[in-house]
Amino acid sequence: MRPITTQIQQRVRGESVPVTIVEPPPGAALEERRDVLFLHGYARHPLDYRLVLEEAARRGWRVVAPFLFANNGLRTPPRHFWSCAALAARTVDALVAEGTLSSGAPVFGHSTGAAVGYTLARLDPAPAAILAVNPVQPSSRSPLAFMARSAWMNTKMFIGLSGDGPLARAVLAEGAGRFYRNWLSRPGPAFELIGGLRAFRYDRLARWIRGAPGAEVPVRVLYGCGDEFYSDHSGLEPGLRQAFSQASVEVLEEENSHEWLLYRPEKTVDALEAFMGRGA
Repeated sequence: MRPITTQIQQRVRGESVPVTIVEPPPGAALEERRDVLFLHGYARHPLDYRLVLEEAARRGWRVVAPFLFANNGLRTPPRHFWSCAALAARTVDALVAEGTLSSGAPVFGHSTGAAVGYTLARLDPAPAAILAVNPVQPSSRSPLAFMARSAWMNTKMFIGLSGDGPLARAVLAEGAGRFYRNWLSRPGPAFELIGGLRAFRYDRLARWIRGAPGAEVPVRVLYGCGDEFYSDHSGLEPGLRQAFSQASVEVLEEENSHEWLLYRPEKTVDALEAFMGRGA
């Protein structure tokens, strides 16, 4: 049987944040509830990662995935990296307070969501572990350059130059189609947020985390070698070590896209379970 997917609305300081919950299939034999928080990438939706979230649920994880960064879902869309981080923290606090998410649940995320996941280490209690997949890095590129690279990324998926051909194109139809609809529906906030993502800096992250219990949270980063946005990974681990005492990076030479996890669900959840087993 397939995992159970439901959606709820979480009130957060006057906003209504949609939250997707993917639970193990009915009848699954589970020893205990295992919650994990998932944060999606810019202009996407948790359901764009359906293959990954359902694979995690089949293995006994209960995935809680708030819809935070797209441009058409909130009354006041975040337009800056740190406003995304603030909304994520408030949403997690609200989800924990209402019993929807276990306190201190580990977190994994992709792209913008992955980098925002770092900032949740400021919470008390902090996440048990943080797994970041192709996270946003500090960049001086203009918003226009990011738009051009995004178009190239989605074209590569569509014509089968990245991913598994037909499967990658199916993922594109579900995920990238929504990505472009978000852009067309709210082009102003979309462009502003892409510019605002450049406000992410490791030194500011370090100031945000250091001195809080989250400095000791294990952080693991997985990067596809052919990331269309970030080809230089040399500063990633030293940057993160400014904020976290336990940070490691693995560059996957065989993955040639920023979006590789969308069509590598088993590989992604293998990495999640291997890391959470050590860090949680």
